[in-house]
Order: sequence, then structure tokens, then C-alpha cells
Amino acid sequence: MTLSSPARTRPLAVGTPHEPSDREQPRITPVPPEQWPPALHAVLDASRKDGPGRINLFGTLAHHLPVAEAWLALARVLTHDGTLSARDRELTILRTAHRLDSAFVHDRHTSQAGPAGLRPDETAATAAPLEAHAWDPDDLALLRTVDALADRADVPDAAWERLARRLRPDQLVELLVLAGQSAMMCMTLRTLRTPPDGPGAAPGRADAALDSRGATDQRDHAPADAPAAPDQVYDVRVDRELCCSSGQCVTTAPEVFEQNDDDGLVMLRPGHRDQASASAAQNSVRLAAALCPGGAITLTPKS
Repeated sequence: MTLSSPARTRPLAVGTPHEPSDREQPRITPVPPEQWPPALHAVLDASRKDGPGRINLFGTLAHHLPVAEAWLALARVLTHDGTLSARDRELTILRTAHRLDSAFVHDRHTSQAGPAGLRPDETAATAAPLEAHAWDPDDLALLRTVDALADRADVPDAAWERLARRLRPDQLVELLVLAGQSAMMCMTLRTLRTPPDGPGAAPGRADAALDSRGATDQRDHAPADAPAAPDQVYDVRVDRELCCSSGQCVTTAPEVFEQNDDDGLVMLRPGHRDQASASAAQNSVRLAAALCPGGAITLTPKS
């Protein structure tokens, strides 16, 4: 199945927020930050280095917290624990966003392109015909691979062989997963007409002060139209040998996890020790486990 025509080369307005027209108003309005669960606020605050432009993205994911948990866990691996270079990663995302006509994703990753080593003219050229720019041969091979994936969800042998001379097997696998994950988000946000953050452009946007708001004053809020979560109870275990002391779980679920003052390793808080149940904070605990960079947290549903 062809996702987009190879001849489609309409450049996006790089660096300029996309303003939806009246007919492009959100089909599902992002959940406002004041209605997010504490875990989502914690993740946003803990991932500030990923740059701005994530309020309406998180607000859209807030409609389905298990999906948010899974998507954020995969995004964390690809962004922070990936084996591809930052340049290869951003070229893949930017070109995928262009081919799938997702101004939201392209505009957001334009701010990530410079730190990843792309010049402004290179960033702009990701949204133009490939022959319009004098690309480095390795960059051009990568971009042609992204185009092939957008056109036919496959890569020709010649293009694959060129990539395989430069990238290791783990990087090749990561490249395909990254392109697929980017396409998934592009198609979701484009189909939902999700607007970028910005004054007057984002129904889910709240005051900037909400970005740094702690979880303690948000505990009673839940998405207004989200279904009630099932009363699942988990046994929680922390493997301290795998803990890397990032503290993300403490930020995400402070009612369950804490860091030892002496060694910085995470442990369960009193009252949650020794396979304690965590039904009262199930969403934040599941998110903390999914985002743990060391994979130190395991959850076992209790029957």
C-alpha cells in the first residue's frame, strides 16, 4: 500500500507553527493539562530536554493512558537509549513527517535538528525534493530509504546493501522501528487534526506555569471523558542491581518509590515494601515501570 505519492514534494513551512483552518479543528480535543493524571505531568516535567511543543501531544495521549504508557516507553528507548546517531534519527523523523504531511511533527523536530548536527538549510531540505539539495551520500541513502518505506513499506536491495555497509544490525532494526513509530504518530496527529502548541492554536494548551507544576496538586484530576480504569492490583518489585539511579520512577510515582539517601538507588516506600499492592496508583506505577531506563521495576498483576 502506498502511503504517499513519490511525486509529492510540497515543502512544509519549516519553523512556522501550522495553524489549522476551521475545517481542521481537532477531531478529538487534547485533554487540558489541569485534567492530566499526575504521572503524565511528571513525565512531561522529567523530559524537558526533549524540547517544547509537547502539551497537545501529551494531551492527545491522555485520552488513552495505556497507549500513552506504551508509546512513551518506546519513544524513550528510541530517543535516549537508541544506537543511531542523533543526526540519523532526526533525518528519519523529519523526512517521515514530510512524506506523511505532518506539519506538527516536522515543526516540532525542527527545533531538535540543530543540536543533532543539521544545518538550517539541511533541515529545510528534508521537506523538499531530494535532488534539490547537495546531500552527503550517506544522508541521501538514509533519506531515500525513508522515502521507500513511505512508498511501499519496504526497502530495495540496493538501498539496503548501502545502509548495511554503514549501520550495524541493531541500528538497521532501530531505523525501521523509528520510521514506523514516527509514521504512527504522524498519521495519528494528522488524522486527529491535533494542533501544535501556541497562543490561540491549541485548545488543550494551558498557562505555561502548568508545565512546571508538581503532581501533588493534580492527584484528583482525570481526563473528563476517559473511561474509568479497572481496579487492577499489582505486586511491585525493584531490582536494585539493575537500578541506575535516574530517579524517574520517584518523579512519576512518588507515593510508591523513593531513593536511598546513601547510594541513590530506588526502593519501595514503607507500606509498599515486599511485593506491595499499588492499585491506588496503578497508572503512575505502570508508567514508572515502562519508563525505567534500567528495567529495574517489574509488575505482576494479582488475581
